[in-house]
Parts: sequence; structure tokens; C-alpha cells
Amino acid sequence: MSESWRQRLSRRRMEIGIEGEEYDYIQRYIESYCSEADRLCKKIDMKKTVDEVIDSMKDEKFDKFTKGVIGSIHKKRGYDPHDGGAKETPSLIS
Repeated sequence: MSESWRQRLSRRRMEIGIEGEEYDYIQRYIESYCSEADRLCKKIDMKKTVDEVIDSMKDEKFDKFTKGVIGSIHKKRGYDPHDGGAKETPSLIS
């Protein structure tokens, strides 16, 4: 069975080190994170579906990929998990 990026993130979040307020923040703006993951999956292999790319990743590669996705969106949104998002960019808040 195919597993989406969102499903695998939920399953592997503790191994990746995402919990508490940071995980709640990601869930609140999950569409942004999923869009970035989709975009990067298409860069990896345009011939495969996003779920096929995700499924083909071993856990270590998925974790690294996901940290990159999260870091990219955190940066775009101005979110710093260490300050609770105090400097978050208001124009990007949904």
C-alpha cells in the first residue's frame, strides 16, 4: 500500500525529532509542507507519482528529505522552532 508524505511524516516524526509545538505548527500549515514535498519529489523523478517516490525512500533517506522540506518551509514562513515562531512572517500566515 502506498503511503503519502503526510502519513509517513506522522509515523516517523519521533525519529525525525519533530514533536510538541513544532509538530502542531506543521500540522496547522500542512498544505505548505506537502506542496514543497511534492515539488521536490517531482525533481527527484518526474516519471513517478509523489507517493511512489516517497515509497521508494528508505527511512534514513526519507528522514533527511523531510528535514529539508521542513527546514525550507520554516525558513520561508520565518518560523524558528526554538523561539515558538515569534518571528514568523505575518504575510505568509494562513
